[in-house]
Amino acid sequence: MKLKDKMKKALKIKEDNFGNKINFSYPNKTLAVTITGNECSLKCAHCNGHYLKNMTPIDNLYEKIKKRDIKSFLISGGCSFTGDVPINRYIDEIKNLKKQGYRLNAHLGLMSEEYIKNIVKYLDVVSFDLVLDDATIKEVYKINKTKEDYINTYKILNRYAKVIPHICIGLNKGKIKGEYEILKFLENENPKGITFIVLIPTKETEYENVAPPKIEDVIDIICEARIKFPNIPINLGCMRPRGEYRKKLDEMAVSSGVNNIVLPSKEAFNKAMKLGYDIQKLEECCVL
Repeated sequence: MKLKDKMKKALKIKEDNFGNKINFSYPNKTLAVTITGNECSLKCAHCNGHYLKNMTPIDNLYEKIKKRDIKSFLISGGCSFTGDVPINRYIDEIKNLKKQGYRLNAHLGLMSEEYIKNIVKYLDVVSFDLVLDDATIKEVYKINKTKEDYINTYKILNRYAKVIPHICIGLNKGKIKGEYEILKFLENENPKGITFIVLIPTKETEYENVAPPKIEDVIDIICEARIKFPNIPINLGCMRPRGEYRKKLDEMAVSSGVNNIVLPSKEAFNKAMKLGYDIQKLEECCVL
């Protein structure tokens, strides 16, 4: 099927199931918190700890709460050498935030079942980066894990928590490698939603000079998801290239049946208006 026809099909499915509404998220009321500061043991090829620098260290979060109207938290951090985010060491702080009425989303990584059961009772949702290509896991994360480890962790999370799979399109040097397999796997898993992000070639990482995936390839995967999953929210998350790339991607994503775009470009807004959509502006993380 030609991409143009696939986009039309995906858009009709979205409109049939969700009407003419679209959400645009400006997550100013969700505070991104790191439990490891700037440190990450893995030094992944696409990140190298870069994005932790923009997050608030957990020890400083109450200073931020005093200055901003915060309603929820995205709790994350660097991974250990086994691929988990060691969030359980801060379980008392997380319990306290939940007790105060904040909504909590967390990245746990490849966490053990014991630790998952311990922490998820205090979380509203878990965001899980799902990777099902062994070569990509080795190339990007540099850990001795396989797609089976990701499948097993996802299934455990699904038993105990609301989990939203995150799919990074082009994670392996900007190439499409394993993304369609993830969608095929999810068909039997009854996901509550899917969030897509897109590789950003980031300075001071191994992938600084790679090209992001072709926009048409990204859109084809988004359309595939909408066709396979007609009734669940599909998000285009905050992690995606900026500039002209984002302008074109966002505009095409609106026409491909997404439910929510985080920090949308003006072009996305204009396309939604042209389609006669009822635009809902949200103030928190897209999975919340």
